[in-house]
Amino acid sequence: MSATSNWRNVESPRGGNSMRGGNRAKPAFTAPRRKMEHIASVSRSSGLEKDGDALKNFDVQDEYRAFIQGKLDDIWAKYPRNSTESEAQTRQRIDAQENVLILFRKLREGILSSQRADQFTLEVYETSLYLGVLFDSPRHISPVIPALMSYIRLPSTKLDRNYIDPVLVCLLHQLVAAYPSQREFHASLASVPKAFFGDGSPARVWITSLAGCIRTHNYAKIDNLTQTAALPTADTAPSSALLQNRELPRKALYHLIASLRSRTREMAWTILRSAYRELSCQVDPQLNTRPWLDRSLGLRSDLPGQCSIGLDEWLERESGLGHVRRKDGVEGRWIVCKPR
Repeated sequence: MSATSNWRNVESPRGGNSMRGGNRAKPAFTAPRRKMEHIASVSRSSGLEKDGDALKNFDVQDEYRAFIQGKLDDIWAKYPRNSTESEAQTRQRIDAQENVLILFRKLREGILSSQRADQFTLEVYETSLYLGVLFDSPRHISPVIPALMSYIRLPSTKLDRNYIDPVLVCLLHQLVAAYPSQREFHASLASVPKAFFGDGSPARVWITSLAGCIRTHNYAKIDNLTQTAALPTADTAPSSALLQNRELPRKALYHLIASLRSRTREMAWTILRSAYRELSCQVDPQLNTRPWLDRSLGLRSDLPGQCSIGLDEWLERESGLGHVRRKDGVEGRWIVCKPR
């Protein structure tokens, strides 16, 4: 059974979809406390292994979620991402992150098998999405997005601004992952109810403007749209009241924007190298070339955790790669080496 059919068919004791809360029906058995590390995966055990159905029990799911949170807290404490991280630390961090994502996948399998549909379920799916983004793991994001989007499209879902964060993260991920293709993005955008994501809403205007600039190669405007002042205002509360780290949606959004800026910079630079033989980068108030290059290449960012780089420093770096070289005897002019 898919996540979509699961959310469409599960009903609360009162006859309505219980994803937004309310009473929840529990399986008849109650599992004893157990070592969370060794709980069998529902999909792999098929109920044949000892305790193979344990994760179908709501209480065990709650306990397992707390167990995963402990693992996640260890990652935040032990592996603060920074430029001084050694190769060994990077490998250890990636292994720990992958382990947490696998644990969330195992928990989602249990939730799906138990047909649980409440705020806990929504929190698990949302957190899985945000962590998949932050840990740069598209394969863990792909199965989550259809489930979240299908819930938002349910007629029984009470839509409000609190769903804007996961919708924006889903849509922005599709822009980044399939860049420059926008087929999946537009299909998802068309399916989002306009009841809370209408044509005039700030979030929809922002994401559609960004997609339009990508399509028309308006890189200077992409730079403007991806500065913090241009972003849709953060919601006062996440869609799931149980979301354990309320900074995750915004961190995931910033991470995706940084990835998009990197991709558009590569495309802009390829186009510039194809279009121009020389670049004039003198510091001259009468010339607009230098600030235009800065914006088109998206070299200056005010996103938290992202570093800006000056145009001269960036060109020196590109010179080392054989993409440009200084023009002899002329300050601030660069000869472009055509891409092959």
